Amino acid sequence: MIAIVTDSSAGYSTAELAKIGVHAVPLSYICDGKIYEEKNRGENGDFKKIVECGRAKTSQPTLSVFVDTFSALVKKGYDVLCILMSGGLSGTYASACSAARQVGGNISVVDSLTTNGGQHLLVDEAVNMVVGGLELSRIVHNLDVLRSRIGTIFTVDGIDNLVRGGRLIASQKPNTTLNTRPLFNLGGGIRFITNVRGVAARCKALAEAVPAKARRIFVMRSGNDVDVTPLIDLLREKHTGTKIHLREVGPVLSIHLGFGAFGVAYIE
Repeated sequence: MIAIVTDSSAGYSTAELAKIGVHAVPLSYICDGKIYEEKNRGENGDFKKIVECGRAKTSQPTLSVFVDTFSALVKKGYDVLCILMSGGLSGTYASACSAARQVGGNISVVDSLTTNGGQHLLVDEAVNMVVGGLELSRIVHNLDVLRSRIGTIFTVDGIDNLVRGGRLIASQKPNTTLNTRPLFNLGGGIRFITNVRGVAARCKALAEAVPAKARRIFVMRSGNDVDVTPLIDLLREKHTGTKIHLREVGPVLSIHLGFGAFGVAYIE
């Protein structure tokens, strides 16, 4: 038996997790000394004031959380497959690796090299392989191949949050003057692609970045008032019959991206 563990940044709802049998370890965020636990999608309430205060910070799950989660599953006789947000964005992956060594048993920790929609896609692929009866070592090998077929591209309204969180490389030259906004690629870390002027051009650039052979697509946004309809329309024109999911990112990613960010994730 194989149990799958991920973290809350993958953006699953409680109902989705229950349906596929996946365990989600919560990330946390802190503002003015108060610690908040990121819940599953749709259960975080109104966190806008916390994100916009400019003082909020995020926190990875503690080592003990992973130790407890892994220990409980191993004691029940499970092999454990843990798929987490990019180690280039958070210490969550490193913490889980330490916990796996401490607990023992057959535990494999996989760096998704992405987060949210891309991470969600990778976890879904793992679920399908578990249902198909593949052994843990084979699943881990397949996931290593699949990671190269998953892409995440996004744009933000401002770079202050990324700079404050230390996620933006100093040599990059994103521009947020007037109506110009930057596009980024996520593949382990955040990489600047180009600057684009105007919302329509941003949507077009994101849609064009999704390859023709994409078989599932996620559209992600930070804030439910972000109008991504033009982007979805462009994707539907190009990818007839392909399932397109709309997701709102939670408080942890919103703290790093700021409200107004949106993007796409896909798997070829």
